[in-house]
Amino acid sequence: MDKQFIIAAQELGTMDQFVSYRKQIGAKSIEFPKYSNLALATSPLSEKEDPASVALVDSQILLTPAEYGNVVTPSKLASLQSGGIADLAAARLVGINMQSSLDKLAVLAAEAGGNEIFPGSVTAEANLVGTDVMTTSFLNRLYNKLSRSKIAPLSNGMYVIVLHPDVVHDLRDSTGAGSFSDITKYSRPEEVLKGEIGMLAGFRIIENANISINTDAGSTTVDSYHCLAMGFNALGKAVSAEPGMKITGPFDKLGRYINIGWTGCLKYGLVDTDSLWVGTVASSVGANA
Repeated sequence: MDKQFIIAAQELGTMDQFVSYRKQIGAKSIEFPKYSNLALATSPLSEKEDPASVALVDSQILLTPAEYGNVVTPSKLASLQSGGIADLAAARLVGINMQSSLDKLAVLAAEAGGNEIFPGSVTAEANLVGTDVMTTSFLNRLYNKLSRSKIAPLSNGMYVIVLHPDVVHDLRDSTGAGSFSDITKYSRPEEVLKGEIGMLAGFRIIENANISINTDAGSTTVDSYHCLAMGFNALGKAVSAEPGMKITGPFDKLGRYINIGWTGCLKYGLVDTDSLWVGTVASSVGANA
């Protein structure tokens, strides 16, 4: 059962690759330091004088972990009638549920970012129409937002953008400048990130079906999607109790039921708000009618 849980928990989830991770067992709250860049040194040094020291400017981002978990309770009869397969299936499904739940929590934390732009001349999510989809041109705008703020890259000199599969469909169809580089064409395929499908416009493209579909958030009945463009230190993950498998029981009088689940105490949150931009778009294959 442990093996089934571990295998399943490793199969899904992409967001943990991009978080700043801090673990303090039993901590009520966990701090993430955030440092401001030093002012640029554009004046020559004096030959006979020591340069004046400048102070480090830092702030603390406080994340307060909360407890999450899920559990199933298969019966001894189900285990006997399935030849033990029900127990293994329960462990596997619990592992899948843990990783998908954690991934969704990270996505929701990122989607709460306050830096948001829209395609073309759109100024609000409620004005999106069905043709306001992801394009290479819009991807370039998101890259500019990070680059002009001197945000450090997140992976191998590039930024990362996390997209729903519906949005990926439109990006592949985009006719803008540049071309989509599929991972099969990478010179070093061993460096592929989990969920990565290609590179374009300075971004490593990550596909993630846990990105929220915002039903009817656009004009009339147009659904919208959040596209998460991230640089270094955008998201933090604070852990006071590592998520993992939990088996308890049987506690009933005849020992017929066992509880198989997962639990953990953690929190995802924004650390450097300048390092995350949300591009909100529609999709040609989404609900637009």
